[in-house]
Amino acid sequence: MAECPVCGAEITMAPGTVVGELIECPECGVELEVASVNPFKVNEAPQEEEDWGE
Repeated sequence: MAECPVCGAEITMAPGTVVGELIECPECGVELEVASVNPFKVNEAPQEEEDWGE
């Protein structure tokens, strides 16, 4: 079990979860990225930047 870095809610790891997977906090809805599976740890997912084709 991990803790949401935004709201502190407990996040449970679903079977088959892998590092880098994006999940959503069930409490605040923020997008989280799995940083580690053993021990289970999540971080706030980085915001995607606009690609203007430059």
